[in-house]
Amino acid sequence: MAASSQPGGQRSPTNAVNDTLATLESVVRLDTEATVGDLDLLVRVNKHAAERYKAMADAAEGLETDSEYLKSKYAEVNKYIKQVDELDERVSDLEAIVRELEEWAGELEVKVRRIIPRR
Repeated sequence: MAASSQPGGQRSPTNAVNDTLATLESVVRLDTEATVGDLDLLVRVNKHAAERYKAMADAAEGLETDSEYLKSKYAEVNKYIKQVDELDERVSDLEAIVRELEEWAGELEVKVRRIIPRR
């Protein structure tokens, strides 16, 4: 904008107002551009966060599926665990019976030796 000279080198009020408005327009435009840039950045950040949360939700769903699968497998294996525990108890009982039979056999051997002298 060309400034028309007035006596004493002062600018006209119209030119001063126009310059002020142009400066204000520039400030508002730059502020708006900065705000739009910030909003664009927020949009990108939100999209990235949404993608991360979607991935986490998918992973959680996969974990839930895996958990259900493992629970069913555990139920199958648990039957065998109970059978093994029962067998272990029976084996322990049989071991106790064997020890008792060994004691009786030892006692019987001693008694037989007493009754039948060695030749």
